[in-house]
Amino acid sequence: MSIKDDKKSAGRKVVVGLKDAGDYLAPQRELSHISVTSRHSVRVTFQELLHREISAALANRSYYHVYDVKAGNDSMDVTPKTITLQIDRPRHSLLDFKLQELSEKDTGSYRSMRSGTSSISRTKSTRGLGMKISIDDVILGIGSDRLFFHFDQAYAHLALESDSSSLDESLPEMSIYTFPFIRVVLWKTQLIRLYEQTSVTVPANTEESQLVLKDNDLYDNLTSQRGSMRRRSEAEAQTILAFRKTREVNTDSVTKTSTASYVSFYEMFDTYRMLSKLGTSKPSDEEEKSEEVNPLHKLPFNEQVNALGRLPAFNWAGMVVMRLLAGNEYSQSQKRFRKMKIVDRMVKQIDYKYSLLPLFTLFPYTTNGMRRAVCDISFCAKNSDILAVAYGIYSYSAAKLSKTGSVCVWSIKNPCNPERQYNYDYPVVSVSFSPYMATLLAIGLFDGSVEVRDVTKYNEPPVAISQRSISPCVDPVLSIKWIKQAKVIDSAELDPLLALSQDGSVTKFNIINSPYLAAFRQTVLECVAGTPEGLNFTMMPELKRQTIRRPQGLSLTKHPLQPDIFYILTDEGCLHKCSTNYQNQYLELLKTHDGAVNCMDFSPWSPKLFLTCGNDWCIRIWMDGIFRPLITIKNLYAPYQWANWSPTHSTVLLAINRKQVEIWDIRRSILKPMSATFLENSFNTLAKFSRDGCNIAIGNEKGNVHINALDEMPFPPYFQYEALEKAIYKAVATDPDLLIELRSVGYFGYPNKACVMP
Repeated sequence: MSIKDDKKSAGRKVVVGLKDAGDYLAPQRELSHISVTSRHSVRVTFQELLHREISAALANRSYYHVYDVKAGNDSMDVTPKTITLQIDRPRHSLLDFKLQELSEKDTGSYRSMRSGTSSISRTKSTRGLGMKISIDDVILGIGSDRLFFHFDQAYAHLALESDSSSLDESLPEMSIYTFPFIRVVLWKTQLIRLYEQTSVTVPANTEESQLVLKDNDLYDNLTSQRGSMRRRSEAEAQTILAFRKTREVNTDSVTKTSTASYVSFYEMFDTYRMLSKLGTSKPSDEEEKSEEVNPLHKLPFNEQVNALGRLPAFNWAGMVVMRLLAGNEYSQSQKRFRKMKIVDRMVKQIDYKYSLLPLFTLFPYTTNGMRRAVCDISFCAKNSDILAVAYGIYSYSAAKLSKTGSVCVWSIKNPCNPERQYNYDYPVVSVSFSPYMATLLAIGLFDGSVEVRDVTKYNEPPVAISQRSISPCVDPVLSIKWIKQAKVIDSAELDPLLALSQDGSVTKFNIINSPYLAAFRQTVLECVAGTPEGLNFTMMPELKRQTIRRPQGLSLTKHPLQPDIFYILTDEGCLHKCSTNYQNQYLELLKTHDGAVNCMDFSPWSPKLFLTCGNDWCIRIWMDGIFRPLITIKNLYAPYQWANWSPTHSTVLLAINRKQVEIWDIRRSILKPMSATFLENSFNTLAKFSRDGCNIAIGNEKGNVHINALDEMPFPPYFQYEALEKAIYKAVATDPDLLIELRSVGYFGYPNKACVMP
């Protein structure tokens, strides 16, 4: 005990220590909560350290007492009392956390200071202020004076060794302060490029191409070759979403500006004076010839318009302009005809209705108002956009027969007006494009004459015509087929053609270096005597005196593989198999219909399988070598004028009668067609498939040609021949004898199961 007394007997005295049982105890030094010999640093806040210093100062101050000593033993304690102030800051509404939970967390953090598992104590960052804080510390401390830092030796003079129990009891109570906002500062760092592989397209045989090839070799070496055998690590990176443009919108930008122009009378006067000087110059020889042929400036004004319309340059310019104008109205139909809009195989829902989608109608142009029927249609072999249509007489049952005819060459680019038009004094019966020289067009007339024209030449005479004096055929030419001639060295002759007349005679025409065709009689048919192979029909008793000894020829069909074989269809319902190597005789005779047989077509997937249609209301499918029909289909009581296999589906065929267009699928049913389409009131005459097989042109007796697309069709099978063979065997399964004959034929398709278009 130490007592300090003043020298005077009366006055103030300062007493150090506590009074306990009449004695004064010496003040003891407060034990610090920080161990000097601790191996780990303790994480405290600046506010906590400040509270501890204040508490230590108040504790030391409590040992000092001041007494006012008066005379005698009377004294009064005049020690100043401790001032306690409660500091309370308002909390922000966004940071209104639960005070008790935060107090428990802080208390737990205080108690974990003496444990060796503290995350900050495990880190050795004890230099200065160690800013390793959690998200709670960020919410509570960023922007305020509660900053965490490390200290150990700097405050060692304040601490003495103590146990854990005293350390826990001496922890002061602290109040937690919250702040109304959090301030976080973000700044942009430098761009770190890890890897970049750019796509470069350069022309070959240049210096840049060598660098690109070298870069490609390096990339292959690092990814797939020996360079890939190195230590690598997998990493993920987040990339932005790349928006791509389609090719339709990936076009160059078009810059549009508004400009004004002014032409004065003086400029117009100078221009016309210059043109007059050019007109007075001496023309060349070609210009003189053209002026002699078309002296437009010498003609009256009324006749100049007609003469201008006959100029080839004017017609070419008009044709281009009409194509552009027609594209405004028929652009969608033209895209469908070109297969630019096809059905996707991945579509979720589709209905197989076997329908025909109308694209456009080709209306004929007549000068005298006479209606001409569509007698024949032929698509160009090299360009499916071009087709030739023959207008004339198809049926003699019409109320008024036309005495003239015409041939129009149409283009799908201009469905409004024909590109070429050839008018004749006789009805046109047949027309056919050459498959070997696509510009040649053969035309058969009603009077038996044949012409060959070059459609690329406008308003020029035919290449060659037949002569009436030496031509053996005098009846209407109902069918024309081009045949391939044998290759002869140094031969300038073009491929010949076969023409079938109504009297049953076939004439072979050769195009020679002459304005006339060289005609040779190939075959002359005779009436069938006896019972031919094929169907068994009751033959009519022969007349004693027949008016004609020849059958009527209706159509010609070539063999798909053998160029010298052709078939003649007659009104007796027979097929006459003939050859160009044998004159005036036929190789085989087959009875197919009880009445006239109108059409014959080979399957694109088999050179032995063919169909025929006739006036007995039936369509029959035959196999070469078997004299019985495999399949017979019938729908209405009306004759079929035309029937063909679909070039895109091996089991689908189309047929036309006078009322409607029928689509059959023998894989699904042979009892009724899949669909029947009615086009218009006029009777149908014939039809032809386009070269791709997705469109069909149908003509009628009014002269209209309907261009339709095959719509809502099933997707073609991947193995077309297998589907056809399975359908044929399924159809003949109920006839054991016919099934045995069919199996004896074996494989009846093309090599490698390919598709061969005629």
